[in-house]
Amino acid sequence: MVGVDLFVATEDALSEAVAERLIEEENQGMSIAVRLGRRGNTYLREKLPSFVSIAKTSPLLLLTDLDREICPATLLHGWRGKKIFPSGLLFRVVVREIEAWLLADRKGFSEFSGVPVHRIPEHPESLDDPKATLLNLVRTYGKRAVREALLPGRNSTARIGLMYNQALCGFVRESWSPAKASEGADSLRRTIGRIHELRLAGQSRSSV
Repeated sequence: MVGVDLFVATEDALSEAVAERLIEEENQGMSIAVRLGRRGNTYLREKLPSFVSIAKTSPLLLLTDLDREICPATLLHGWRGKKIFPSGLLFRVVVREIEAWLLADRKGFSEFSGVPVHRIPEHPESLDDPKATLLNLVRTYGKRAVREALLPGRNSTARIGLMYNQALCGFVRESWSPAKASEGADSLRRTIGRIHELRLAGQSRSSV
């Protein structure tokens, strides 16, 4: 089987872990050659011309959160303008934050966090602030160990705990189900489909 090596550009460690898991799920010769980013979406936007250049010769998956933008099309237009991306650039917008994709696997997140399944929103992409929802759910219903990892200390001014990324990255790698999550997160479902198409296209080019 012909392999497909791709670049991955993400906002942070958690988004990178999700990208890695999606590639792992697709598998069949697809692997990550280079990891880029982890410095926020401003950095990704500034480096977009470089990513476009890379994508002309090597496939590149870019994941960025929608955050407060109206819709993915608006964000994409703001970043791209009238330029046409090369076919090797897989630009995917997470609606609205990567935490929505984690919550979308309701059973998996419940088992990880201790939050009852029925308390987890069925359509997390409709949330204005998925991260805040996740934190509030854990604060109210979560297991003690998960609360201690994800939530800031009592006198801290931080929004998240010191082990937030480490704990959620562990969940993503060990028990998060992209397939189940995609049933409740359309932007994830579309991303999985595009990764599949990217692999097939890359293997087709390599076999010629």
